[in-house]
Amino acid sequence: MRHPSLPINENLKENFLTLQETIAWKTFAGIARESDSLNSLVRIIPRTTMGFVQEVVNSFRQRGPRAIVLTRMGALEGRVQKVKGGGRGEIFAFKGIRYGQPPVGKLRFKASLPAQPWKGIKSALREASVCPHRSMILDNFKGSEDCLFLNVYSPDLPIGDFNPNLPVMVWLHGGAFSFGSGNSFLYGPDYLVPEGIVLVTFNYRLGPLGFLSVGKDASGNAGIKDQVLALKWVRDNIAAFGGNPKDVTIFGQSAGSVSVHLLMMSPLAKGLFHKAIAQSGSALNPWAIARNPKERGFLLGQALGCYTNDTDELLSYLRKASPQKIVNAASQTITQEDVKRSIGLPFVPSIENWTGEDASDEEPLISEDPITIMKRGKYNNVPLITGFNSDEAMLFIRRLRKDPNLLQSIDGDFQRMIPLDLHVQRDTETGELVAQGIRDFYLGDQRINNASIQNMMDMMSDIMFIHGITDLARLNAAASGGDSTWLYRFAYDGSLGIYKRILGIDWPGACHGDELGYMFHFGVLNIRLDNSSTELQTMSKMTRLWTNFAKYGLLCKLYLACYTDLTALTVRTKHKSSKVGTEDCSQSANLSAEKIATMTPLL
Repeated sequence: MRHPSLPINENLKENFLTLQETIAWKTFAGIARESDSLNSLVRIIPRTTMGFVQEVVNSFRQRGPRAIVLTRMGALEGRVQKVKGGGRGEIFAFKGIRYGQPPVGKLRFKASLPAQPWKGIKSALREASVCPHRSMILDNFKGSEDCLFLNVYSPDLPIGDFNPNLPVMVWLHGGAFSFGSGNSFLYGPDYLVPEGIVLVTFNYRLGPLGFLSVGKDASGNAGIKDQVLALKWVRDNIAAFGGNPKDVTIFGQSAGSVSVHLLMMSPLAKGLFHKAIAQSGSALNPWAIARNPKERGFLLGQALGCYTNDTDELLSYLRKASPQKIVNAASQTITQEDVKRSIGLPFVPSIENWTGEDASDEEPLISEDPITIMKRGKYNNVPLITGFNSDEAMLFIRRLRKDPNLLQSIDGDFQRMIPLDLHVQRDTETGELVAQGIRDFYLGDQRINNASIQNMMDMMSDIMFIHGITDLARLNAAASGGDSTWLYRFAYDGSLGIYKRILGIDWPGACHGDELGYMFHFGVLNIRLDNSSTELQTMSKMTRLWTNFAKYGLLCKLYLACYTDLTALTVRTKHKSSKVGTEDCSQSANLSAEKIATMTPLL
């Protein structure tokens, strides 16, 4: 971070002196450190001269703990904050920036509208409300519908004629499309931003408020359309924070990774990003796309006491219900078949192919099945990193270990484990043959009990995550010629494995979400690490891989070769997805790109 000294450059001073009729130069220099005075100043200076004010304000911004930037929407006051988690230096933080109007009233369930400009200087010192959801940990309701806010973190800001023009990384948080936020409680910027990138995190609508899909005025995917709106905000405003709007990388984990994939396929997001990283999720996963969204919407109405078959009546009723009642009722729409197929996510993205009386005037996010779009190969094809963790399904291990009745139920009805994308009908001869083949492959002659839990985890990891992720990698490589797609496998088991620690899991391997602790500072963990620890080595290597991809759009062989020895100690199991084969993933991926085989062993 640079610290310019006073006075500011003479050219800028000369330009500013043309504003003498508005305010004296000496007076401005005296008050530029005080936000209240600056607020008054910005109100009285004409918009046509605000470009000069931007440079003057930036010249003074580092004289104290506060920072001022001027976006297209208006001026924002952020702060200079020290890097946490053992790092050194400072970064600029602007939090709680509105990017969308509150989606309330008639806007509930619809695509969000952009935020309105403001006068004066708006505070961006604190994170704002999260979107309504039930907390995964505390299982309590939290949030407000007025939640379309984002946070920007930058290592450097424009000053004078200089703009750092840094690569931008936009984070799409996970949480099963049902919970979570972009706030720094879980996604601290302290590891990524010092690598020389601008980081943007944000909230988007969740659960039924974000993914109700019944046609007409609730055509679906409002939460993903929030993401599109946030990306448009980045395009229009990120230069004020030192970012390059023409060099944007979107990256996300789990539901956020599915979101990345959907944005790649959507015409709504064309041109809004230039690289993508999809961690532990794909729109080809069986839980990622709703199969009967309209039926689910009417089940929600019934759970709230609205018994109707009319879409207009349903929406009228739901718009009057409180956000808390709607969110709490979502779990009541899960059917017995959902439970048997392990589909516990009632409100997720959907295909918007509404016709007839259900037709909507909103432009759809996607109107075809993701596999159809990918096979056609005509979508926002950008350089892509995608991959998975060694034991994704460890997420479910506590339930498997503590519920012997569940294990017995699966043992007695193994057809429930048939992947949905095989389109095999249950309780048929074909269903029985397929189920037996899967069982033989993963379990052999073993019964399903505590002794075979690792086998069950391998199978569930393949079905729920890896199968769809490797298909995404193959299809994207085919569409792009194979030279800009990388596939990775993260297997490091260390003390920053966030999900394992939160869920109290003591099983070896890398659980779903465990890589996040090596990318973001998690204040909730509060772990002190020795400078020579393998955790810090892994963190350094992963953040540098991700940020170098954001900077250059490729992965250098010489750089990657440094880390093969670390992975030799961490790779533990061989996944058995029918699409991967029984070899190590680095050999079976075979995406016609040497880069993939090079990167796969790293993590």
